[in-house]
Amino acid sequence: YTALTGHAPFEARHRPELYRRIRGARYPLPPQLSPRARALIAHMLHPDPAARPGLAGVLGHPFLTQ
Repeated sequence: YTALTGHAPFEARHRPELYRRIRGARYPLPPQLSPRARALIAHMLHPDPAARPGLAGVLGHPFLTQ
């Protein structure tokens, strides 16, 4: 996320709000990101760690392979 946008995905002034955003996977997606970039980010920042891709899943994602 940071490499593509220049910002951290989760930002807030107060720690409780930061944690709510992380748990809810609430982060801004700039309109200039491609649909493949958005899909990869959503997959990598999924609130359930078990649903996140491993290294092979990230490296095989269409955003990085096409």
